[in-house]
Amino acid sequence: MISARICLQALKLAAAAAVFALGSQFLCAQIDPANEACAAQFYQNTVTVDGYVFKTYQEHDTSAESACLEAARDGQVVFRKVEDEGSFNLGQNDEAELGVPGIKPGTDVTGRGHPNMIVSYYSGGAHCCTSILLFELEPQLKLLSTLEVNDSSISHFERDTQNGGYYFVGSDETFAYWHTDFADSPIQKVILRPVSNEMSNLTFQLDQQQMHRRAPTRQEWQEKYLPQARAAFAPDAAFDNYYAGSALWAQMLDWIYSGQADWAWKLVNMTWPAEKPGKDAFLKDFCGQLSQSAYWPDMQTQIGNPPTACVAGIAEAAKKPK
Repeated sequence: MISARICLQALKLAAAAAVFALGSQFLCAQIDPANEACAAQFYQNTVTVDGYVFKTYQEHDTSAESACLEAARDGQVVFRKVEDEGSFNLGQNDEAELGVPGIKPGTDVTGRGHPNMIVSYYSGGAHCCTSILLFELEPQLKLLSTLEVNDSSISHFERDTQNGGYYFVGSDETFAYWHTDFADSPIQKVILRPVSNEMSNLTFQLDQQQMHRRAPTRQEWQEKYLPQARAAFAPDAAFDNYYAGSALWAQMLDWIYSGQADWAWKLVNMTWPAEKPGKDAFLKDFCGQLSQSAYWPDMQTQIGNPPTACVAGIAEAAKKPK
């Protein structure tokens, strides 16, 4: 472990070796205090990559079942993260049955020209929660990004066959439990691309080109999409006496996220029963909820020509405190 003495020495060298000192300060700042979860008897796994030794631990002797992740170089711990529950998993392993490809530790998945290490953390519990910790290993170890993927335990990096780089496959749970149970909630697939800004910080943005899909044919629209949406108005489809069932907005979200939002608005107009009130109220609710998505800043430019009620819902939601 890098001790307080080592950190102090790095600070004292700042005038003569500023780069080294700043790097050492960064490493010192990354170390959570050790606890029982980091003890040798709770050791689970090791991966060595680019001179760094990553180890995971999980305490099983108490009800807390705390977890520990450590990275060391030259025998000294340079990164430690401790969680009160859950478990860490090193690397992205091949899980073909789930559509997750294996990625060799040290692969550059960001396009920044440096090797990366992927670590996942699962907190446990119902419908929760997975985080992807993405480390950059050169010129020094850095926790580059933490991707919160909620209930999507199979979120992963994937090779882009077009340019040889990588993108991240995740999900958007903005509509989880929205007027329905979790099993019937539409969980939207998203594809994210890593983007570095002028400060060399990494963000992930919607890759709208990868997510784009073609418009439906007339036959597909008439024989597949309209019948599926109309099923949302069956007497037993609505949940908690809402306007319609989630089969309606699940399909609307598919069209919106794939860059074909105008088909979502057409779907509502063509399937909402003429004798049924509440269409504008539904659209206002729906668009207000949509605007709460973490991906809304990227997505709002591709919602086509939304109905007036939708625009009102977005405006009203924007006034609410975050």
